[in-house]
Amino acid sequence: MEAIRPRWENEIWTAQHPNPVACRTCMFRATAGEGYILDRANTDTCTIYEAPEHKPDNVYWHGAPCENYQAADDKPQALLLGVAVADALGVPVEFKERGTVHITKMQGYGTYNQPPGTWSDDTSMTLALADNMGPTKIYMEDLAKSFIAWRDDAAYTPHGETFDIGNATNRAIERMKKGVEPTKAGGKEEKDNGNGSLMRVAPLVFYFFGKDAHERYQITKDISSLTHAHPWSVTACFIYLEMLNLLRKGRGKKAAYAELKQEFEHYTFLDKAALAKFDRLFKSDISALPESEIRSTGFVVDTLEAAFWSFLTTRNYKDAVLRAVNLGDDTDTTGAVTGALAGLHYGLKDIPQEWLDTLVKCEEIRDIAIRMPRWDLLPDD
Repeated sequence: MEAIRPRWENEIWTAQHPNPVACRTCMFRATAGEGYILDRANTDTCTIYEAPEHKPDNVYWHGAPCENYQAADDKPQALLLGVAVADALGVPVEFKERGTVHITKMQGYGTYNQPPGTWSDDTSMTLALADNMGPTKIYMEDLAKSFIAWRDDAAYTPHGETFDIGNATNRAIERMKKGVEPTKAGGKEEKDNGNGSLMRVAPLVFYFFGKDAHERYQITKDISSLTHAHPWSVTACFIYLEMLNLLRKGRGKKAAYAELKQEFEHYTFLDKAALAKFDRLFKSDISALPESEIRSTGFVVDTLEAAFWSFLTTRNYKDAVLRAVNLGDDTDTTGAVTGALAGLHYGLKDIPQEWLDTLVKCEEIRDIAIRMPRWDLLPDD
């Protein structure tokens, strides 16, 4: 963020309300406390709008028709919409064999007979997490209730219907519904290592601000364990989030990958046996492998490798997610995980507008992104 600062810096950085969020009109005196937006300015009360000569040098802006504001950083929108668009690209061809898939645009029907722009459980559960992240804590019980509401009542769905849910996730949600503590609900056996937690954890990258590596790992473990508690799944989520965190800080993708490898050499708190499952990521260059050696199944290790490969071997959001989806098999999740990496790295402007225009409930996804407390707007960590 460098030189760009909020309008009312002394008010925003108070102990009571430390996290600015984008409000409807701008970021004029907008702060969040315990998950609520405070002092939500609009053009009726904004003195800068009424008297632009009083405008300071740097003011955030979300999208109001006001020439007096600079564009707000779009990272949360880029992340969530990056997930949703790629998920929707993959939905019509999920479970199709590689070589039979050739997606070039947003299309519909196919596997689940859904219209174009329809996203699946990947986006639904990602949105549920984003919607339950407060400025000082993640509301675990509420998150568990949101997962139950998604499964049972079609909350956070594009058409009021839950049409795709993994077996491990379904079992974990049933445990939560019966009163099991959320962080103890996820399966712990090797058979429970589908990609159902990896696909939804991306919003945590904005919650990582100011936390050391061990804290970040513990947060990741808690959130993954709602549905997937085995060390392989937890480690995959942590690798993914650490890469996202480096991208959030502005690292180039190759530099981020190199730094990720260096950092993991010093993370002594990790399960060594679990980390060894990811040797292809850490002991070689995953991007140097040919497509024939990249697997795109629902196994969490395969999904993470495929997403890294798709992201690192392309140069823009469109090519990255199309490469991921056209790997076949678990197309929506491979796409969604890749979409978060590419969306965060390349930014909202790089997601094709025609895809956003087709995306079901695009504005509702934007709204959730806008409501998220903006930890990433704190001074650089």
